[in-house]
Amino acid sequence: MNGASAPNGTAFANGSGGTGFLSFNSHPPRVYVTAEDDEFDETALQNWRDEGYHVTYCPMGDGGKSYREKLKAIPKDLKLGESYAMVAYGDAATVCLDVATKPMPHCTALICYYPSRIPHPNQKYPSQLHLAVHLAETQQLRATFPVFVYPDVDEGFAEHDLDQYDPVAADLAWSRSLSAVRGGFKQTVDLGSVKDSFTAMTLGPQRSASDAIGAMVQTAHVNYVPTGTGGIGRRALHHFYEDFFIPGSPPTLQMRLISRTSGVDRVVDEIVVSFRHTQEVPWMLPGVPPTGKEVQVAVVSVVAFRGGKLAQERVYWDQASVLAQIGLLDPKNVPQSLRSKGCRRLPVMGPEEARKVVNVHSVPSNELIRDW
Repeated sequence: MNGASAPNGTAFANGSGGTGFLSFNSHPPRVYVTAEDDEFDETALQNWRDEGYHVTYCPMGDGGKSYREKLKAIPKDLKLGESYAMVAYGDAATVCLDVATKPMPHCTALICYYPSRIPHPNQKYPSQLHLAVHLAETQQLRATFPVFVYPDVDEGFAEHDLDQYDPVAADLAWSRSLSAVRGGFKQTVDLGSVKDSFTAMTLGPQRSASDAIGAMVQTAHVNYVPTGTGGIGRRALHHFYEDFFIPGSPPTLQMRLISRTSGVDRVVDEIVVSFRHTQEVPWMLPGVPPTGKEVQVAVVSVVAFRGGKLAQERVYWDQASVLAQIGLLDPKNVPQSLRSKGCRRLPVMGPEEARKVVNVHSVPSNELIRDW
C-alpha cells in the first residue's frame, strides 16, 4: 500500500522493501503478513525482508467483514504483472483458509501458522496456490489436504517474542514456508555456490576469519557436533575461526565432495576429509598432540542460510573412527565386563569407513557382524 489506506479506510502497516540476496527484474515480490495484534514479531518480518521480499503487515483488528474485504482488496495495490504471498497466524490464518476457498487473484502462496480451526477440512484448494499449514500437535486439528504437524509444541511456536517459541519447530516450519513462497513466485536459488564461497573463506588459499564473519548473520551459530566446538554469535565465531579453526587446519587437509543436497534455505554436503595429524586440530581433536598419523573420515555438513548469509552450520563425523586412526582408541580394548560376555572388539571402523563411502565395493560389508 506504500502508506496508503485500504479501500475500506483501514491503513496497512508497511515493512521496508526487500534488500536480500535475490535479484529481481523490477520490484521485490510482495509478502503480506497478517495476525491478530496491531504489531507483530519483528524478527519474523525481518526474516522475510532478508530473503528479498517487500513485507507488509496487515493486522486483523476486530476481524469480521471489514477484515475479509481488506484481504480481498490486496490485489488492487499491485502493479501490472505483480503477485503476492500471504503469511497468516492464529485466527487470521483461519480466516485466510476460509477466504482462499474462492479464487484469490494474484495470490501465489498461502502460509498458515496454527489456525484456531480448519474451516473446510475437506477443501481442495487451487493447484496454483502453494499452501503450507503448520499445526501444533496439541491443536488436534486434521484435514484431508496436506498439513505439517509439530509435536511437543504449542500454538505460537514460530513467534520469537512469545514464551511458546520453539527454535527447532520454528526453523523447520520456516524452511517449509520459504519453499512454498519461493515455489509460488517460481524462484530458484543456487545456495551451493554460496556454500562454496564460505568454505573458501575458511579453508581456501586466501582464508580470512573477517571475511567469513562478514558472510554470516549477526546471530549465526556453528556446532562441530562430536567435539562441541564452534560458537554462537559473530564475536565468538571470529575468535573461533581466527585463533583455532584456520590455524588449526593441517596444511595437508583435503576434502572430497561425495554428494550435495540443496534445499530452499540449506545445503547438506557429504564429504570425505583426510589429513596427516602433524599439529593439534582444535576443532576435531582438541587437546590432542600431533601423532603423525593419517586420518580419513566421512563428514556431513548441514548449512542453513538466511538472506544469502550463513545462519547456522552443524557438522557431524564418527569421532570413534578418528580416535582409532590416531591410536587414541584401541578397538580391542574391551572392558572385562563385556569381554566375559563374548565381546572381543569394539564396533569401530578406521579409515575403511571413509573408503567405503567413496566406493561401496572397496570394503566388504558386515565384517563386524560375527555370524555374517
